[in-house]
Amino acid sequence: MKKFVNGKVVLRYLYDQLTGNFAGFLIGMSASSLVSKFFETRSIKNLWGLTAKKTVVDKATFSNLEWILSIVIGFIVFEIFTKVIKEKIDKNFPRYKIRVMRWMIVNHIPEKASAIGLKLNQQRIALFAAVHQAVVKTKK
Repeated sequence: MKKFVNGKVVLRYLYDQLTGNFAGFLIGMSASSLVSKFFETRSIKNLWGLTAKKTVVDKATFSNLEWILSIVIGFIVFEIFTKVIKEKIDKNFPRYKIRVMRWMIVNHIPEKASAIGLKLNQQRIALFAAVHQAVVKTKK
């Protein structure tokens, strides 16, 4: 099992999920606001539809339209990412990999990430010690 699960396999899986599923999901969710540009529901702000400037639909129809639109647009974006953009990134990544690595070294990214990790560990230890101390005091 260990020879099948290594850092490269995990990073590749995360990369695939990020470029396809997650991007499609985010764009699909943000597309649900697209429905509100064309439709609105009856509410007090538009006097229950009397002063509406858009097409008025009931709340169930509005939520169904949002749901359907977010799924359709999310799926389309997912397909575009997995078929077109991901292939271009995979083809061009080796060319830009050296540039990215040089940029990271020039901007001291590994050192900054290490410092952030150490600081987070110190904060975790301080939090654990404080919680442990509070639990011990309450037991006495």
